[in-house]
Amino acid sequence: MRNLLFCLFIVSASAQSLHHEMLSAQGGGVVTASGYKVNYTVGQQSVTGTSSGAYIVQQGFQQNNWSKIINNNNSSIQTTLFPNPFVEQITFTFSSSPGAKINAMVFDILGRLIHSEVVVNENNEIKLNLSRLSSAEYLIRLTSGNFEYAAKIIKQ
Repeated sequence: MRNLLFCLFIVSASAQSLHHEMLSAQGGGVVTASGYKVNYTVGQQSVTGTSSGAYIVQQGFQQNNWSKIINNNNSSIQTTLFPNPFVEQITFTFSSSPGAKINAMVFDILGRLIHSEVVVNENNEIKLNLSRLSSAEYLIRLTSGNFEYAAKIIKQ
């Protein structure tokens, strides 16, 4: 009887796996009369939900929170990155100096920190060698003093 129950558990666990055929998503969001925001999505590749604020209800495979993070780039320093997508190295240029040293953090689609380094700003430019990363989309955050910048980068 124990073997039968164990087999049933394995079957039900494998039914929750995400398949590569899931390439699109449907969903939406509403704000209730009391001010609560409800987001709902189905069929996305992200298997963990994200949230922001105290009263957001999320359902299903939730979209990542990158767009909100990226939209918070409100620094007076204009930042340009190239090439994107990149193969091994990505370059960031700044309209004015954000500081002598810049902390660069790269996050995967699940929000895990996968690379972090402090880079020296030379002539308002930094270069990151990210050749060890797998081909995928990542979020990069650059910080230094009062400067904060975030962007989506794509490794080919």
